[in-house]
Amino acid sequence: MDQLLPEEYSLGKEYVLPDEQTYIDEIIRVFKKKLPDYYPKGKVKRMFHPKIHGLVKANFIVRPDLESIYQTGLFIPGKEYPCWIRFSNAKKKPSPDIKKDMRGMAIKLVGVPGKKLLEHDADAVTQDFLLVTAKTLQTRSVRDFQKSLSALMGGGVKLIWYALTHPMVIIRSIKQISRCNNLLDTSFFSTTPYRFGKDQSLAVKYAVVPSHKKEPSKPEKPGADFLKEYLINDLATNEFDFDFMVQFQQDAIQMPIEDPTVEWTSAFIKVATIKIPKQIFNSAAQEAYGENLSFTPWHSIPEHQPLGGVNRARKAVYIALSAFRHELNNKQESEPIAMESFS
Repeated sequence: MDQLLPEEYSLGKEYVLPDEQTYIDEIIRVFKKKLPDYYPKGKVKRMFHPKIHGLVKANFIVRPDLESIYQTGLFIPGKEYPCWIRFSNAKKKPSPDIKKDMRGMAIKLVGVPGKKLLEHDADAVTQDFLLVTAKTLQTRSVRDFQKSLSALMGGGVKLIWYALTHPMVIIRSIKQISRCNNLLDTSFFSTTPYRFGKDQSLAVKYAVVPSHKKEPSKPEKPGADFLKEYLINDLATNEFDFDFMVQFQQDAIQMPIEDPTVEWTSAFIKVATIKIPKQIFNSAAQEAYGENLSFTPWHSIPEHQPLGGVNRARKAVYIALSAFRHELNNKQESEPIAMESFS
């Protein structure tokens, strides 16, 4: 990025760093080495967001009055997609919910037509959106993430030296995490950009914001898994709505594609509603199904292609780690072709 002059930046355009694939390969190597150390064989959780609070059913409903300028890809006025939503904590080792953390909302729409970007899942009927409770990430590029990962995994003197020489990464990491009282009263953000339609100059970030008027449960004496407990109790009696919103890139320098540490400042525009109906979702079978599902932003039609270095890395890393995890657990990888039912 440093070698580019400001006038060379263009809206919606990616700028690939030299040797990016080398850093991606090293990230995969380190994760594959470390992941089996965290869990016994057959019960290996995912490297990212391993603690699941619940896999819930929902409906993704595109605004019936959606303006024509926003009608692209899956955003067809009034179109409704059933979907799965997986709520999670981010820390690589599951810990009590009262601790500060980044929370995740992974959405998998089912019944989305068209060829998908992942070659081995090109005929899948799913579209994924991955969001977290932070608006930005801690590192600027794949290279920076690999360096921070190396320090974190090395520990000791190596980690201390990295913290001393990269203070902004540490500060951004601390700002990313926060306490969460209830997942149904929390906003989530994509942090990274995505294509919006066939126009190569259009890029957006996503946000999911609560729009219901109901008051979810508040913590009094929170246990280690209170976020799951509140999710179970609240959805047993009420439905909850969220706005699904897009935020357009308006300035290629001030709202960069390749630097997810920068928060974009343009307005968010509602394009759909997510309705989570009343339900009982905490059966062992449904939780096991949620553990086996794989989420990646590359489960996507071309109109919503992931953009930027972090997303390019996600493509290779998520494919490799998902296959590796399923192999260790002796499970078959597959994408839903319809919504499953569990008792």
